[in-house]
Amino acid sequence: MVWHFGLPYYTCIILTLFMQEGHLMQRCDEDVKPLYSEVDNVLVGLGDSLERSLAEPAMGKLVQFMNTYCGNCRRFAPTFKKMAVDLQKWNRALRIYAVDCALWENRSRHETGTDIETQNPTEIVEQLIENLSENDYSGGSGIKLNFDPIEPDDELQEVYAQFDNKVSYILLVHPVEIGMETILNMLPYPDVGVRIIKDAEMFANFGLKPCKQKLALLNRSGRVQPIRPKGESSSAYVNSVAAFLERNGHPSMPTWPIAPAPENNLSDEYDAIIVDYVLHSRKVLFQDDLEQAIQQLLHVEIPKTPFISGYKFKALRHIIRLLRRFNVLGRDGRRMLNSLVKHLFEVDEITGEEFRDVVDDLQTRLDPIFTDEQYVGCLGSTPHTRRYSCSLWTLFHYLTVLAAQAKTYPPSSVTIGLYGLAKYFYGCQDGAKHFMKLAKRRMIAQVTSHDEEILWLWEIHNEVNEKLAGDASEDPRFPKVQFPERKHCPECYSEDSDEFDRDEVLKYMKRVYDLEYLSIYDLPDHHKKAKKCTQ
Repeated sequence: MVWHFGLPYYTCIILTLFMQEGHLMQRCDEDVKPLYSEVDNVLVGLGDSLERSLAEPAMGKLVQFMNTYCGNCRRFAPTFKKMAVDLQKWNRALRIYAVDCALWENRSRHETGTDIETQNPTEIVEQLIENLSENDYSGGSGIKLNFDPIEPDDELQEVYAQFDNKVSYILLVHPVEIGMETILNMLPYPDVGVRIIKDAEMFANFGLKPCKQKLALLNRSGRVQPIRPKGESSSAYVNSVAAFLERNGHPSMPTWPIAPAPENNLSDEYDAIIVDYVLHSRKVLFQDDLEQAIQQLLHVEIPKTPFISGYKFKALRHIIRLLRRFNVLGRDGRRMLNSLVKHLFEVDEITGEEFRDVVDDLQTRLDPIFTDEQYVGCLGSTPHTRRYSCSLWTLFHYLTVLAAQAKTYPPSSVTIGLYGLAKYFYGCQDGAKHFMKLAKRRMIAQVTSHDEEILWLWEIHNEVNEKLAGDASEDPRFPKVQFPERKHCPECYSEDSDEFDRDEVLKYMKRVYDLEYLSIYDLPDHHKKAKKCTQ
């Protein structure tokens, strides 16, 4: 049985799974540390290897589908890690996975299991107990848990036989709710078999007085062993039994190793060099960031969409036409986008998988379009910050400036394209919903000039920065501040206040996001080799 983990409102964690199918494009993401690791008692699910793991019988699986570029997912990570470590004692019956849906390998769909629509650890554990108690353990070769209450005619030796006579003690627990949790919490102690007593009167079947009886530990001869729980809860019961077992030399399963959390910094020295370069540079526009944004969109975000039709299809056409008109991918990139636009006007609907196949097929006929596959201006100083979300902001700021120069599209065409991308093709739904809410409040449809469009997106970006300033998802070396900062554009501020001079800001945006200001950062040769992927 598999239980998805999803959030009803903070919907960065989605309820579908993307599996690898061996398509052409391979992303170089292996150098980025996963958000979770086995130190956290979380297995990192990747492609078809996860499918094989989920098919394992007689084992419960809790799978969190998340997106590392979504701030809400990163904020939730410490909570999920703590819960996963606490649940290590259930490892004989439960495996915990995390699937990063921002990765190319995890883009295909997998829809099995039951959704858990909460991010409250207590509520998650409660639902896991309920679902694990209903799981079928007959198909596996390992532990066979029995959550059914003892039958009225069951005798002690029959109960031992239900555990293949491999346990030294039987723990009888009442009531049912505490018993279900105790069965799982006692899994680290293989010498004890736990059974539930539904009716306290049934303690009499084992020679015990049912009056106020809620817990009993019996050896093979039926003798009651001395345990004194300090309270009426599963944890109190387990602690008392564990203390008894320790006094009498019975082993427990190895506990999860306590290891320091991995350092939250860049492992690649060249990535660190790039970050330092960007921090000391006045440039904000890098070719690699624009390419990374488009590559993630074409090869991961759009293909994740099951079926694209109606307004969603119109939004897709509009986005691809914008990318073609203001091409940043070079000659072969323009050829690919021309052919892609042509194809999208030959059909009225398309699946995400069909879209991916078309893009893959077009790329096989051309020279490599995406070169270094490396963020530069949007590279974070920690493994899971900035990157794709930053590159999208950069791309669309750039497009608003190009649109103002070319004047071939009506005002607001670029921001309407970004709205459609956020609504239909952005994996972090929490961020997408916030952007759409801001866009409506700031009346996106009433932008009437290209200059207004440039400033509209700048104001939206700053409002998002203000909301996320100091957030746990913030990059420590790239704090969320109002931009441009005074040190980068002193004339953008009023002389006697921190208020922006919008006319000067407009000049600044047109200058730094101009094509002539585009920087092609030259990565060291040995870094390029390290980053190169096999197609």
